[in-house]
Amino acid sequence: MPQQLSKEIDLTCSPEGVNNWLADWTNIKAWMGPSLVDITMLSDHDQNEPICAGMRFRETRKMGKMNAKATVEVEQHELKDGVLYHRAIFDDGCNRMISEYSYVPTESGSHATWTISNAPNKWWTRAMCKVTGPMMIKMMEKCEGDHLDRLKSLIEDQPNQHQAT
Repeated sequence: MPQQLSKEIDLTCSPEGVNNWLADWTNIKAWMGPSLVDITMLSDHDQNEPICAGMRFRETRKMGKMNAKATVEVEQHELKDGVLYHRAIFDDGCNRMISEYSYVPTESGSHATWTISNAPNKWWTRAMCKVTGPMMIKMMEKCEGDHLDRLKSLIEDQPNQHQAT
């Protein structure tokens, strides 16, 4: 049973351009898609501050007929040696997932890789991970499996708003 999901896509935007695009929360919210209901900042960051390591927020998403909430903690968001790295932990109180992105430069832009992994951290989540982990991965595949395609579409539809400096 899978405990991890990986997706890849090529973008016609440099890693620095992706980072510039992600500096705007309006863009991030559009990328998060139509299931997003609300984002509430939990850390001492301003609602409009560019996403950064140490930032914590609660996201609320419409899942069927109910709203699901998860705390998101950004562990890493940095442009290092031309590569953009992003790592965040999603915790809904029962499940804990680690979402990792890398945007590696290519001749025509960047190669984006996304991996989400089941990461139980409490005794009951570790005990249940053989059941809940694959369920969460299946749900992520269904709900967010196309989100790199959505990113590509959003970024490439705004060609002048994400240029590297």
